[in-house]
Amino acid sequence: MLFNKTSLKFVLLLLLTVGAANSAFAPKLLVRAEKDGSAYLCINGGDAAHFITANAGLQPSDRAKKTLERLSSLVQKGLDPTKIRTKPSGRNSRILMGETLIAIVTTAEAKAHSTTAPLLSEVWAANIRKLLTLPPLSAKPTVLTVPYGETRNVEVLSLLPQSVVVESKDPTIAAVDVMKKPGFIVVTGCGVGDTDIKLQSGEYATMVTVSVRKYAAALVPSERTVVVTGLVCPSSLVARAARDNAVQAIVVEPAGTIQQVSVPQSLTALGSGQRVQVPVIVEASGPGLLPVHLAIPVVVQNQAMNRAPTTWIMYSNNPEALQKFQSLFSGRLEASGQATRLLYHHQNMMDRKIGFVIDVVNPSATPAKLHVMEGVSSPMLDTVIVGYIAGLEFMENQRGFVGRVFDIPAFSRQILVSQGLGHAYTASGIMELFQVSGNPLLLRVTAEPEEQRLSDSVSDIPIPAPGVDMMTTALSDQIYPDPLQKTDVTYTAGKQWVFFRLGKDHLKHATEDLKLYGNYGVTYDIKANIENPTGSSLNAEVAFEATAGPTSGLFYIDGDVVKVKYLTSLAEASLYRVTVPPGKTKTVSIRTIPLSGSAYPATLVIRPIGTTAGMGGK
Repeated sequence: MLFNKTSLKFVLLLLLTVGAANSAFAPKLLVRAEKDGSAYLCINGGDAAHFITANAGLQPSDRAKKTLERLSSLVQKGLDPTKIRTKPSGRNSRILMGETLIAIVTTAEAKAHSTTAPLLSEVWAANIRKLLTLPPLSAKPTVLTVPYGETRNVEVLSLLPQSVVVESKDPTIAAVDVMKKPGFIVVTGCGVGDTDIKLQSGEYATMVTVSVRKYAAALVPSERTVVVTGLVCPSSLVARAARDNAVQAIVVEPAGTIQQVSVPQSLTALGSGQRVQVPVIVEASGPGLLPVHLAIPVVVQNQAMNRAPTTWIMYSNNPEALQKFQSLFSGRLEASGQATRLLYHHQNMMDRKIGFVIDVVNPSATPAKLHVMEGVSSPMLDTVIVGYIAGLEFMENQRGFVGRVFDIPAFSRQILVSQGLGHAYTASGIMELFQVSGNPLLLRVTAEPEEQRLSDSVSDIPIPAPGVDMMTTALSDQIYPDPLQKTDVTYTAGKQWVFFRLGKDHLKHATEDLKLYGNYGVTYDIKANIENPTGSSLNAEVAFEATAGPTSGLFYIDGDVVKVKYLTSLAEASLYRVTVPPGKTKTVSIRTIPLSGSAYPATLVIRPIGTTAGMGGK
């Protein structure tokens, strides 16, 4: 082997040399005898015919040699392989060149091959034509795509007596080397681009066209673990956490896009303290890039975590009707051992689709962890129902402590919500945010052009966010303390009914003359005592009235969820009924949250059953 590393040119010695040393090219014909007495006619390294039976006193090897002699004579006279044909001869079949016999296929030979003489003669004739027309120098494949930084093999077949010289026209794109296995070269993708590899032996040459491309995405080697929480974390959140974490495990080329992220449909809920490995498939492609199919194992761990008291509520509702692109809310989070609630409710009144984005920015050099329990509705036209759906998800997640833990790198932003809002559509949600560790984080709610959202605000992937300064960012003033209201009410049989106004006693700002009108997003824990000092059983109920206008309501009453999807103005819905024996008291626990889009204050009524009419609702 001769190899010049400077020019990347080398000589590949192929042990396929045939003919005289000064011959340019001649087909290689030989007979290979087998131990079972059969024999093969071989042409240019391939098996053309397999003789198994004797004929006219000639054994299989003699028949193969006779065929070789006939072919050799025809080759010397300038045989045209494309004119080789077959012709029936009684029960046998002949292979001819013009009228010159090449081989006889007998019925006994065909029977030994489990076929007929005409069919076997066609097979042999086709093999002879193909092998005789092999180019003296060839490569397979002739068009090759090599991933950047990887290698691919090319098989080289030479029927020539001379050595084969191989040269890359641009070694900075594709370098070539030899394999230990004879007859193969190795092509390495050194740089993105296109080039040719030339193979030459004597006067014969062939080319291999090489394209070196990058994959649309590449996997970043690391252990993938994502943390969720909950007494029982639902399979939907397990799947979403695994999917999002897998996307974080890859680097996508600038022109590449993720086409699909798939998780198994067989995932089950994950109990506290449990973990599961989820196989996630990420598919990416892009112009000028190689499509890629990455299998990423992600471990999802349901980690036990102490609940943090919720001490603040951030209220993003000003303006409620969006007329321009703008920052809607900015707030500060910190690892204080306390949680902050965010309630948002905004309607797009612009004449174009807008991007609605909520993110958390880590402007410091220290990584941070953030636990999030969310209730996020898809955008809707109905401003009441959108708040109802967000509230239902939030109350269920809060009840089961179901959430996710996000790792937010230094100088990065984590998208929590990314939605496109059409005209008159409303974005609504409630989120509970508990910063576990790290320096203070900046929470932002923004209305931005939809194209910007699609290009910059990729949901659930940490994105670099250089240049954000907490000290120079104007923080919103709609932040209120104590979003948990506890109260006791008592109804005594025979006395005045209880009317409790939800959302009437507004939260007040800690330092400014501001109020949270309607107490939207505030949790009410109500202990309702129903006393019956009489000598007869008391049948009582808890009802809900839409006092200020169309309203939805969600309630946990003695641990059971009661849903009031929609009430028209002043309509009522019966939430709970109870019988209290004579001389006894029944205590009922009620938890509820005034929902975005609904009209509050609304009223809880405790009264005897049968004392009012016309109650409705749906």
